[in-house]
Amino acid sequence: MSRLGEESMKNKGYILLVILLIFVSACENKQATSIRIKSNSHEQAIYKEPLSNQDKEKIISFVTKSLDNPVFIEAKEEAERVSSQLGVKMEWLAPMVVDSQEQEKIVESLIERKVDGIVISVLDTKKMTPLINKAVSQGIKVATFDSDAPASNRAFYVGTNNYELGQESGKSLVKIVKEKNLHQRHLRVLIMTGVKESVNMQERIEGFKDATEELDLEFVDMVESYDDINRASELLENYVKKNPHFDLFFSAGAWPLFSPPEGMISYKRWKENGGIAVIVDTFYPIVFAADKGLADALVGQDFKGMGRLSVENMYKLINGDEVKETMIYTGLEYGNVDNYEDLLKRKKPWEIK
Repeated sequence: MSRLGEESMKNKGYILLVILLIFVSACENKQATSIRIKSNSHEQAIYKEPLSNQDKEKIISFVTKSLDNPVFIEAKEEAERVSSQLGVKMEWLAPMVVDSQEQEKIVESLIERKVDGIVISVLDTKKMTPLINKAVSQGIKVATFDSDAPASNRAFYVGTNNYELGQESGKSLVKIVKEKNLHQRHLRVLIMTGVKESVNMQERIEGFKDATEELDLEFVDMVESYDDINRASELLENYVKKNPHFDLFFSAGAWPLFSPPEGMISYKRWKENGGIAVIVDTFYPIVFAADKGLADALVGQDFKGMGRLSVENMYKLINGDEVKETMIYTGLEYGNVDNYEDLLKRKKPWEIK
């Protein structure tokens, strides 16, 4: 076993392969059986419950954005733990890579199976909303987590207040800019997002822009990572090589910092030359990279809370109990150069098995 960032993990392709294996193998357990099919030139995970169990146990199906995004690991592990305690079956489904059409097909299949509850991290809000409404009209309980579909008939949302997350990120940036006595200057900003159609990304960026209005900022570009950690680091590296003359960087997710810090050569040079970066999320590898000089501030989310609260509240719904809150917010965590070491001591290092 080895820690992310150590010498043996420098190969990005190997990191991604192992992450995929972790997700796939974790889903192929006693709670659900799975098969794999080919669709649109890439694999999609399709999960089917054993027929002999369908009438015996309640089924809660999580549908996330992709299986190759490690940010959901903590939510998945916590959802599994709580599901086991409550005696309910939990499935974890997603396209292999970010693909809104494939996510929609998965939800369609769950409607056909008439599962008891569906919890979705929505990729494309406009396209998913009618599907959510269809499921609800057929008696299936539906909620969202991480990324919402607020205009749909879903019962509740569990996750970060994404506008507030963007605001807090913006406030952190303003504080650093003022400390460096740069607040009177015209500053150029690069933003990295996940999927532009996702409501959580839109809300974070809106909050960030509102919180930084007092500064003279020019938003020069927005890079779309599609929640792909390898793609994100490469996009950032290539962007900095070709367009190094920006001053500030805001990433609405942790994607670019999952790569080993020593691989971010151009970006590190940009930071050493005075670039300021604020990144969303405080997973161990992200704090590790920040402590190596790749971020000035972090604002993190509570993914364990998302997993736990999603299962607990969906369990109430499928058993006929009322869930009064429609917006169930989890908390935020803050990181900066003064507390990175403390955060690393408190957090469990990510390990590859």
